[in-house]
Amino acid sequence: MDFLRVNIADGVVSVSPTPDKYLKFGGRALTSRIIADEIPAICDPLGPENKLIIATGLLTGTTAPCSGRISIGAKSPLTGGIKESNVGGVAGANLARAGIRAIIIEGAPSDSFALKTIVIAPGGARLEDASHLKGLGTYETAEKLRALHGDKAAVLCVGPAGEQRLAAASIQSSDMAGRPSRAAGRGGLGSVLGSKGVKAVVILPFPAASPDYSDAGEFKKISKEFAKQLISAKAGLTKYGTAAMVTAANKMGGLPTRNYSSGSFERAADVSGEKLYDTIVERGGTPSAPCHPGCVIRCSNIYVSKDGEYVTSSLEYETMVLVGPNLDIGDLDALARFDFLLDDLGLDTIDTGVALGIAMENGMLPWGDAEAAFRLLEEVRAGSPAGKLIGSGAAAVGKALGARRVPAVKGQATVAYDPRTFKGMGCSYATSPMGADHTSGPAIPGRIGLDPAKSFELTEAEGQHELSRDLQIMITVVDSMGYCFFVGPDAANMERTAKLLNALYGWSLSEDDVVDIGVSTLNIEKKFNRDAGISADADRLPDFFRTEPLPPFGRVFDVPEELLKDMDFNL
Repeated sequence: MDFLRVNIADGVVSVSPTPDKYLKFGGRALTSRIIADEIPAICDPLGPENKLIIATGLLTGTTAPCSGRISIGAKSPLTGGIKESNVGGVAGANLARAGIRAIIIEGAPSDSFALKTIVIAPGGARLEDASHLKGLGTYETAEKLRALHGDKAAVLCVGPAGEQRLAAASIQSSDMAGRPSRAAGRGGLGSVLGSKGVKAVVILPFPAASPDYSDAGEFKKISKEFAKQLISAKAGLTKYGTAAMVTAANKMGGLPTRNYSSGSFERAADVSGEKLYDTIVERGGTPSAPCHPGCVIRCSNIYVSKDGEYVTSSLEYETMVLVGPNLDIGDLDALARFDFLLDDLGLDTIDTGVALGIAMENGMLPWGDAEAAFRLLEEVRAGSPAGKLIGSGAAAVGKALGARRVPAVKGQATVAYDPRTFKGMGCSYATSPMGADHTSGPAIPGRIGLDPAKSFELTEAEGQHELSRDLQIMITVVDSMGYCFFVGPDAANMERTAKLLNALYGWSLSEDDVVDIGVSTLNIEKKFNRDAGISADADRLPDFFRTEPLPPFGRVFDVPEELLKDMDFNL
């Protein structure tokens, strides 16, 4: 596997073998190491010293189930620290076939208005002029690029938000049908790609080639057993998708409602996983679809209008809640329109949903007015001051409006699990080097730590910091393999992963060795953040989570701050 470097300043594109010190790392473990080695921690996230790294996982391109995702990393303009954002689509499979472990995009254009596309093809990689794509949404961008390069080309692109270098900008990835509906949303990495003057990365299909397995028979056996286990264990997720969590979170009193002022929503049934499933089936949409090649869980969906026309894919829990109950909106069609529009603009649905909630609570928009929110979001496309503000994320909107309740940690919005109910998730929001991010330490029902004998009640403070730590370690491993988040951070999967890596590469890793990939990566990320000026004092939640009891059960976040400050990830 090779490294592909693209120097935007001089236009040089070069390929070299993966350095020896990186051979046993992929995905997040690799992006974070390259960031730590090559990017000054104190640099301007939108300046020439920052770099954007796109990396495949150690298992990407193999028959391991749900292993086709990629990691995108950089110094974040949103948090000011290290960031990895994980995304599906077909880019991972195409990069693996191309023999590329990482793409490193560095430097800055001499002409700040120039726009380029990076094209990776069997004949070599090159930069192409992208002036004809300027200002376009991601859907039209992907359509034009696939018309030019073929419908099997994978597209990673930014929309108007990324071109404008807005802090909540996403990088959109084309799905199995070529639609840019998969988002590397968190951390504002779309603005980093935009700062390089890059509109898109296009990866053309390469001839299919089987990986050079050290023990192909053993790898196939483990993969088959693993896939069978996932299909059985994730049947509910396959049917209802991530939206299945709406009903559970609402009953637990942890569903963010009207800018986190309540934990339950009166019309939750109207935006539940069950309602979503029934609506999609009734209209002839697709209730279950894979987000990348090799996915066996199939928790994505394709939402269509009453006339059967495509609206968006995939409508997922975090988006549904943060542009739904969080905005006092209980209409699935409105939520689907939000999802499509935010993907097309190239904005993180999470940070933007929280930003809109802050805007509504502070009088910028009326509660529950979806049409007013759509009009405001269209201002992003227009590049107006109001559009630039809302596209800069929740923390920026809260500061501009003088808001008292700003649900964000290290500059990044919290997610659709109120930490006063989901207290382990609150620990992850506070302590993850990534800022508030549910995927960094997903303490949701059913999750346990590295010791299966230990279990904790998610609504109680006891043991939640330990659960969060263990989940952060294991999810870092998941991200480093190219796995889907829903493969799951649990001890059994650490052992399976060791066996898969050994059968693929001929290594002799133990379960502990695999766990150490997570531990060592988190320590690297934590050090980068400290060097960037993010002190241990930032490892905390906003005060209102500790002081305002959350209806309907009156909970507060009461995990002692001394357990969270400067969390030790070493086991």
